[in-house]
Amino acid sequence: MILTNTPNTDKERAEHFHLVSIRFACLLTTKQDPMECERVAARIAKLERQLMTCNPSQLFIKQFESQAGEIGSELAMRYNYNTGRITLWRNTPLHQSGTVFQLRASV
Repeated sequence: MILTNTPNTDKERAEHFHLVSIRFACLLTTKQDPMECERVAARIAKLERQLMTCNPSQLFIKQFESQAGEIGSELAMRYNYNTGRITLWRNTPLHQSGTVFQLRASV
């Protein structure tokens, strides 16, 4: 959804913004499980509030409701409409995902 579709409606644009934000937070985290990262959890909470306020778009429902949809090459997400909760995980085996090190800026 993030990389392949251009949002057409206001609802899709709002969801797209949140999904891109979540994806970048996941790329920046050093934790193996992205749900353990505070930044990722905060951004997921914002998307959950958005979906509670305005019902999800048809595109979002098609991609993520009650099924795993990709938000990146190594990230999958599922939205449960009944509970209003989002689950996010890496969809690569542990032996394939390398250790992530934060870069240090030289000053």
